[in-house]
Amino acid sequence: MFEDQYVELLPARTTMQTVTVVGVGGTGGNGGAGGFAAALSAALNLVEANQTATAVSGFGDATAANIAATGDATAGDATATGGAGGAGGAGGAGIAGGE
Repeated sequence: MFEDQYVELLPARTTMQTVTVVGVGGTGGNGGAGGFAAALSAALNLVEANQTATAVSGFGDATAANIAATGDATAGDATATGGAGGAGGAGGAGIAGGE
């Protein structure tokens, strides 16, 4: 009843082949930015002077003078260095081929 019928599993001249897939991983991410740095330099010149000037006169007017002099205050240079940037990320793993 089915002698003249057949089933073709593969078309004529078709061959099985092995395909190898290989890919390169992506590059790593950028490193992080360095940390913030702030520097402050300040100088203070504070003088507390309690002075008394006494004036004595035997004849006529008497004058008393009281002078307090201070020097300059100078602050030194202020320097600061930010933190180091973060390391870049690792690259991608890629695709390893197989059979």
